[in-house]
Amino acid sequence: MPGPEQTTDELLAALDESALRGIVRSALNRHADVEREVRLVAARGSGDLGQVRVEVDRGLRTRRFLDYRASMAWAQEARPIVSELEALSESAPSTELVELLQRAVGHVVKVLQRGDDSSGAIGDVARELLDLHAATCDALVADPVKLAKWMVRFRFVDQDFFEADPVRYRLALGERGIAHYRRAVMSSDKPRSFAARYARERLAVLDGDIEAIVRLFGGDLRGPHQFVNVAEAMQEIGREDEVLAWTARGIAETTGWQTAKLYDLACDVHARQGNSVEVLALRRRQHEASPSVSTYGKLRAASAALDAWELERDAGRAALRRLDVSALIEAMLSDGDGALAWETAVAATEHTVGDELWLRLAETREGEHPADAVLVYRRVVEHVLETTGRGAYLRAVRILKRAADAARAAGESDAFAAYTLDLRERHRRRPTLIVLLDKARLP
Repeated sequence: MPGPEQTTDELLAALDESALRGIVRSALNRHADVEREVRLVAARGSGDLGQVRVEVDRGLRTRRFLDYRASMAWAQEARPIVSELEALSESAPSTELVELLQRAVGHVVKVLQRGDDSSGAIGDVARELLDLHAATCDALVADPVKLAKWMVRFRFVDQDFFEADPVRYRLALGERGIAHYRRAVMSSDKPRSFAARYARERLAVLDGDIEAIVRLFGGDLRGPHQFVNVAEAMQEIGREDEVLAWTARGIAETTGWQTAKLYDLACDVHARQGNSVEVLALRRRQHEASPSVSTYGKLRAASAALDAWELERDAGRAALRRLDVSALIEAMLSDGDGALAWETAVAATEHTVGDELWLRLAETREGEHPADAVLVYRRVVEHVLETTGRGAYLRAVRILKRAADAARAAGESDAFAAYTLDLRERHRRRPTLIVLLDKARLP
């Protein structure tokens, strides 16, 4: 008699072959995905790609429109096929498998074009198949020219969702394949299309052509994103000197939130080179130019690497104070300086600090000064109940439960009970709220 604590693996191990066959046969009759799994495993064992192709055609094609839910279900049902193709790619890469993967990708793209893939599930299947295709080609089993032709057709004719990156396929393409791909791209009848532009950009990276990279990725070099594009391409070709040059120029010549990426790229290079002083200098400059909680955190991390946070902290906070007292308070909380954060919030102009931040302050204050926390919780509840609806009532009750705990810790349970009774009276025409208060066992 099997014990109640036995795992399914243990139960299966105790069954003989006949019993296991019976279970599988029963599952085959009731579940199409089990039948597909059995056929795929059998095909793998025999090395028969023909049977795998049958399952690819059967499982990755559909004539019907797939709505949101159906798309997610379809993608889930495709998983065993993707897994089997992955196993074949790892164990037995071949020219035939490359062609089968191209066929599978084509099927999935057609399904995607006819369905609602808001969830991205079908797109994920396509991307996984494309990754498998590239990995299989790494085994040098694909004809380079045929591969180049497929890449061009796939991107320029078949669809416009996914890219076939020549940099990723550089090994499989070799000189012949790259030459064919380049000729096809340069002779495109739509040279200004996104596909053609992307292909030219990737060829510039493949060639390590700095001049072409600047021209193609940088454009007119008026916005920070253009400098980011150039710097990232330079990073991809291993030219860290150019990364630093283009990030420095972008920081000097542009403004806006996208400059944050320029600072990140430059700091990453300096960090890899062990230049912590330059990292700190850049983070200081970034924080002074566009102070935020995020830049404050990066300044703190850069300072910590040099044991210099005590020297940088006050100036970092001063930059936030000039911008936004709420950001300053959040920074203080992130430093673990809850007492000073509380004092700063109390001294701030009314309405400067939002309810969410007050709740965070109350949570940090609750341990040593629970009475202060109670006052905050009560005030936020009043703000929440300015809105009607179950969502607002649930939120108010959650905060009131925290307030009740804080009131007990402060020895103010009677006063809090009087407050909740008054609140019930003021909102007696909100039956949903009253029911929720009763369920929470609040007075």
